[in-house]
Amino acid sequence: MDSIVKRLSGRYSWLLFALAAAFVCAALRRWQLASAFEEATGLPIPGAPASVILTCVLMMAAAWFLILAVHQPLSNRPWTPSQAHRWDLIFLDAGDPVYPILVVLAAFLALGAVPFLLRTGLAQWQVYREAKAALEQGFDAQLPTNNGMLAMATAAGSLLSFLGLLQMGRDGLRPGRRGRGGFSAALPGTAGCVWLMESFRGHAANPVQWDYAPLLLAIVCGMLFYMDFAGMSTSAARPRRLLWMAAMTLVLSAAAIVSALAEHTLADLLLLFAQTLTAAAVLWRLPPNLEKPPTINGLPFPMPHGDLTL
Repeated sequence: MDSIVKRLSGRYSWLLFALAAAFVCAALRRWQLASAFEEATGLPIPGAPASVILTCVLMMAAAWFLILAVHQPLSNRPWTPSQAHRWDLIFLDAGDPVYPILVVLAAFLALGAVPFLLRTGLAQWQVYREAKAALEQGFDAQLPTNNGMLAMATAAGSLLSFLGLLQMGRDGLRPGRRGRGGFSAALPGTAGCVWLMESFRGHAANPVQWDYAPLLLAIVCGMLFYMDFAGMSTSAARPRRLLWMAAMTLVLSAAAIVSALAEHTLADLLLLFAQTLTAAAVLWRLPPNLEKPPTINGLPFPMPHGDLTL
């Protein structure tokens, strides 16, 4: 009974604080969109209370999650050299369905973004081709700066994210069998690079910096989160830093989701929800498994060694 209580307390301390911070930041972001920009020009109002408070809350959340990460308990189970760098085993627990369910849902959300991105990219490519053909025929036309290639590349990246997340969820059901979790997590992380370029291309000319900042921070933090997850199966494992990245990805994504809802960008919304669910899945499974790694048929997983620092 004591071990169950400890596992739940470690799990909920991360999840509850992350969800609470996400809810507060989403509410502040909504307030900011309604009050911190000039109605006529859309430019940010200097010193707007919503912007100042949102910045302070994000900084306090980052500091608090850093404190939680530093004090995250780790198992003192002995290890042998043959068991080195096996952090990916921490995520393998067939008795817990929550983690794979959340990750598989995230995978299908990423897949859902593919047709919207493809449709946008193809439409932009068609406009580009028509303008180019008009110029070649001597008509007065302006060639668009966007040919849709980045949107289509982001669609391909979302498909890779789907495959990687689906494999991560599948690995999460395997009792003690080492999976390909590291490689799988690298796929959505790499796809995030293309998503970042497409998002920046669409907002680079926007003078309202605060209008893009939440989405920019959410994408960058999500990329780092996935890459840290990929490092769990290598000598680059940073379990405490992964917890911090997961919590901040959840919080920043919540603020960016409010922006995506306001801008009606469905593809961004689906991808943000996907990384939010993946971050929540990690916060659900990792803390209790670091304190007390799961067992298979009463026998413990081999506890890996590695860098336990941030």
